[in-house]
Amino acid sequence: MKIINIVFLFLVVVGLALSNPHHHNTWVNQDVQRSIDLTTQLSKQILSVKAKSLVDNNKNYQISFDNTYHVSVQAFDDKNNELKVHLSPNSINIKEGFNTFDIELNNKYKINEVLSLKLKVTLMSQMKPYPVEIKQGQTQLVLYNDNHYFTSPYKTETQKTTVKLASGKVESFSEIKPSSLKTNTIVYGPFSNVEAFTVSPMRIHFENSAHFMVLTQLKKEYEVSHWGNLAVETSYYLENQGAHLKGPFSRLDYQRNPGANPSHISEINEAVPLSAADFYYRDSIGNISTSVYQYQSNRINFKITPRFPLMGGWKNNFYTGYNLPIQNFLSVDSADGSYHLNVTFGVGIDNIYVEDHQVKIILPEGATDIKVKSPFPVTETREIRKTYLDTVGRPVIVLNVRDTSFENYRYIQVTYNLSSLSIFHEPLLVIGAVFTFCLFIMFYSRFDLSINKSKVN
Repeated sequence: MKIINIVFLFLVVVGLALSNPHHHNTWVNQDVQRSIDLTTQLSKQILSVKAKSLVDNNKNYQISFDNTYHVSVQAFDDKNNELKVHLSPNSINIKEGFNTFDIELNNKYKINEVLSLKLKVTLMSQMKPYPVEIKQGQTQLVLYNDNHYFTSPYKTETQKTTVKLASGKVESFSEIKPSSLKTNTIVYGPFSNVEAFTVSPMRIHFENSAHFMVLTQLKKEYEVSHWGNLAVETSYYLENQGAHLKGPFSRLDYQRNPGANPSHISEINEAVPLSAADFYYRDSIGNISTSVYQYQSNRINFKITPRFPLMGGWKNNFYTGYNLPIQNFLSVDSADGSYHLNVTFGVGIDNIYVEDHQVKIILPEGATDIKVKSPFPVTETREIRKTYLDTVGRPVIVLNVRDTSFENYRYIQVTYNLSSLSIFHEPLLVIGAVFTFCLFIMFYSRFDLSINKSKVN
């Protein structure tokens, strides 16, 4: 019986080890410096991490977050090379209530070797207006929730967190020793010997008049034409998720003092490529003439002014479009003749938060061997779209991702093959149709379908 118990205990231990292959004793964080910027609706965090490897051939580092957070993570090594970050396939078994991300390192680290990492973390929808309703002319207060400690699956020897607020008006903040408040900066720490997955709720209630501009849905389309054009059209489903307007809206008070409500959205500025042309901006009613584009040194500032200012809780839908020269975004591989299309994922709007993000890339008819390379995980599907002069239809790549921000305004690459003769497909269809019509007229004019009466002798 004793032998059976020992065997059973051994099997349990082995099972637990297999269910969690990423042991938390592979690294120890020697020092973590965390800087949190809360001057906008997003929590922008920059972390400097120094970690010591506890095993040989260590090529994977992990970082964890509360599984209720909407988060975007970028990682860089000490040479500023970006590293691949993805949700760990075993995340659910590492620690309940947390999402753990794997960071793939470029080198294998030996035991006692020190790793230096720079992490850029963006937390979305982490600040909430509090109170949730304000009258026109009142300032907006928000409540921010986070962890006092750097959430890590490893033990941390020393760490410190510095929080920069949007203003010096702080209603309250969670205090933990040591911590201090000076003007609009709160410092937590330094802390020593913090165990893995240690949580201490951070709560800061302060004034933040930034725009809480959220795109509940964003649909962006690229239509590729090898005749020299790349058409871009974007549909916006915009909502101001700041403190909702309490009571009626007074246009007179707004016109008299527009700055009295700094959290409202009166205009949207989007950065578009310098070569963009043929702009248009329309909503459900029709064309809107109050959009303007301004040329700058390295981009065009596309300024969009909605028909009415968006107060807290208000929504607006519209779409924009422009054309780009295809040669700036499409190249040909001289080795195999394949085409490489490089376009941006997202929109160039500062401090934007997108809940449901979709990008469609419409390739020329006849494109084959289509491959997509993205710097972050996306859900990819395919469909066919038929437009004028199409026969079998154009292949469409549909990319979907949830919870993106301005940090996701990055390039994706689409590779495909296309016959050099396919560019003549549509002109030949037009020529063939015209030739067929001419033949029909020619034969029709030579047929005599009239019934003549026979002559009587």
